[in-house]
Amino acid sequence: MKKSNLLRTAGVTTAMSLMLTGVFAVPAFAATDDMDAVSIAKEMVGKDYNSGSATPSKGFDASGLISYVYKMTNYSLPSSLDAQFAMNKPLIKSLNDVKEGDVLFFGSGSKLNTAGIYIGDNKIILASKSDDEVITQTLTSSFKNDFKGARRVLSAMDQKRVKLVLDARKYLGTPYDFGAKYGQTKTFDCSSFMKTIFAQNGITLPRVSRDQALEGKYVSKSNLETGDLVFFTTKDSKGKIGHVGMYVGNGMMIHTYGEGGVKYSSINSDWWKDHYVTARHILN
Repeated sequence: MKKSNLLRTAGVTTAMSLMLTGVFAVPAFAATDDMDAVSIAKEMVGKDYNSGSATPSKGFDASGLISYVYKMTNYSLPSSLDAQFAMNKPLIKSLNDVKEGDVLFFGSGSKLNTAGIYIGDNKIILASKSDDEVITQTLTSSFKNDFKGARRVLSAMDQKRVKLVLDARKYLGTPYDFGAKYGQTKTFDCSSFMKTIFAQNGITLPRVSRDQALEGKYVSKSNLETGDLVFFTTKDSKGKIGHVGMYVGNGMMIHTYGEGGVKYSSINSDWWKDHYVTARHILN
């Protein structure tokens, strides 16, 4: 095993231990089949570069990473860069118009050299041959000069799911405050957090979790999708709904409750599993 892999393994083990004791408020995703494309791409950062490969265990090249990520979200993409660039998907010609989840292509002349998945904030995730692993790359001037175009792979619905997760992630660590005033973002309670995130995406929710549980359509726990609202009782809610979070895939939700404020938690952990009530599809 390469030295970088040994260091990476040690780092992951340490981070997992810290996370389990509540120090880290980040998810430990083991599966990817119900996550959004950007989150899956982020989970691949640090995986090996390997020409001709397209799996986390064997590594990725540029096109392999792209085909794998979208395969996990039920999109079938070609295996080569040239074929991916020629996909029958909307072509985005300006970097000013790209959105999270778009596939960006770079090259010189008529030759494509690499491609990556746009994750917002002027950054992409790509399998880098020079770095020998999957990395997060800021779009420097050299990348911008080599930009050949982007393909919009995700449906409008999946773009909404990506945006909800990314908007919610921005508030990780924001303090919990029961009854927090809606309209400010210095503190949240569970329902004001959800109301804020969905409002930022053009969707109006009621203020209270019990009322939010009447919105949208019922969805079973086994059929949850990223962006669904999940509801629970609490020790103070007397058997009624008293808590809400947003499902982000692989049994995880982002929510705010108690110490640590906005965080990721498993809906299948002892507490939340035992207090789960229902879930709702909000996105149409």
